Amino acid sequence: MGGEQQEPTPAELRVLAAEAEVLEQRILHATARLHASDETRDTAFRLGDAAENVRRGREALELTVADLARARTARDPKLCGVPWGVCPEHGSTLRSSGGRAWCRAAGCQRSWGYYRLGTACGEPVAHKVTDAAGGSFLACFGHTLDAEKRLEGGTIEPCPRRQPDRAPQDGYAGPYDKLAPGRQT
Repeated sequence: MGGEQQEPTPAELRVLAAEAEVLEQRILHATARLHASDETRDTAFRLGDAAENVRRGREALELTVADLARARTARDPKLCGVPWGVCPEHGSTLRSSGGRAWCRAAGCQRSWGYYRLGTACGEPVAHKVTDAAGGSFLACFGHTLDAEKRLEGGTIEPCPRRQPDRAPQDGYAGPYDKLAPGRQT
């Protein structure tokens, strides 16, 4: 097979997850049928593990669908493409454990049911950050807060005001006026 293969789509992975669910149900049905007979009851002992493994595989597929959808969303030039997530209001304040992330800023109740620190941001672009050498990138409010703390000799310019095509992932639109336009760092 020549050439590069295209990445699977979220829809393709959802189909695989649905097929795994059907397989899990078929295994459980076969287990019940084996348990119904005294002669075959003892042969079913591995099938509970098999059904559990298929269930775990289905859950992994479903989580991958969500991760892939976030990665594809992050490719949108109107969305922040920084390869790690932040709190959209507080910036680099996230902690993560067990595949979940949350903001640790006082009073912030935001949390995400995925590993946001290891996923491209995907929040709406709010500012253009330019370093002292002239390199620049578009960033959401949260990443701009972080850049403002770390950037030396650069500038931060607000992007033209516009209504986002979609709300941020948690519905928070961001306090875009908190940073001074054209601020020198």
